[in-house]
Amino acid sequence: MSRSGLLVLIAVAVLLALFPADGSAQCSMCRTALEQNEEVAASFNNAILFLLAMPYAVFASGAGYVLLSRRRRARRPAAVTVPGVRAELLPADEPVSVTS
Repeated sequence: MSRSGLLVLIAVAVLLALFPADGSAQCSMCRTALEQNEEVAASFNNAILFLLAMPYAVFASGAGYVLLSRRRRARRPAAVTVPGVRAELLPADEPVSVTS
């Protein structure tokens, strides 16, 4: 993403934060419905926390996979290449001697 695109995205986010929509009016309806039964309210709060945690869990899984694969790749020994010799033709038990 270019720098100007990032600035536009930030500006839109700030404007949306400063001028909230009427969606917050639904909160009082949920509060009224959940005040009647505390067990349902606790379950509702747990469900909200579960939904909040899932994107972080997915991102952390992907980031962990990338980090582990980079560590494994860094630990692998570098392949020895001999100019003019294909690797599958070399016998596994005999050392390769390169003569000039």
